[in-house]
Amino acid sequence: MARQYRTLGELRAEMRAMLGAASAGASAGPNGTIIDTHLRNAQTLLYWTHDWAHLRKYALKTLGLNQYLIDYPTDGNGANPDRIRYVSVLRGGVWSPPLQKGITPSMYTYQDNKSWPQRWEPYAQLEVFPKADQQYSMRIFYIENLGRFTDDADRASLDDTAISVIATGTLKAHYRQPDAALFQKMSDTLVISLKSKSWGQDIFRPNDWIESEPLVRPQTV
Repeated sequence: MARQYRTLGELRAEMRAMLGAASAGASAGPNGTIIDTHLRNAQTLLYWTHDWAHLRKYALKTLGLNQYLIDYPTDGNGANPDRIRYVSVLRGGVWSPPLQKGITPSMYTYQDNKSWPQRWEPYAQLEVFPKADQQYSMRIFYIENLGRFTDDADRASLDDTAISVIATGTLKAHYRQPDAALFQKMSDTLVISLKSKSWGQDIFRPNDWIESEPLVRPQTV
């Protein structure tokens, strides 16, 4: 079962306590808008620093004859077009290595020379090159978008302790509290530890796929 992180309302109450305003009324101490903003900013910062394991997803899509555009996956919170990790195509019952990312301007000269998908580029839709000469199954690996984090009952999408410590540090710095640097140091240490437990590399580059492909079918001699 996936871990269930704390809600925005719970994290806000914790931050008020750490800022020394636990007993303050709605009109006293740090207001909720500032706290919520720092919490959301902390989560967004975490989101872009690493390909967190529990947000790594893949989806199967069908590319039809003569097509070259695919809608992004919408499962869960959907795929972030800026966080597509790689794309594979099924040919002859075998999934390909990650397709090369990048469609150069000159390639559009040959876009109508239909063949199997060989390259891809993220635009408003995921575009492949060239147009398909038949129907293909495509597997898209991606990082899921963050969930909504605006209402009290909305749960964090990433480690709630890290979000709390980062946001507390930035808000303490905002209010010039003397222990702000301590919280910022704590957050750096915690994030490094969390990254080390999240398998895989931080950034995928389309040209760094170096693993040897297995022999999937016996050779007839």
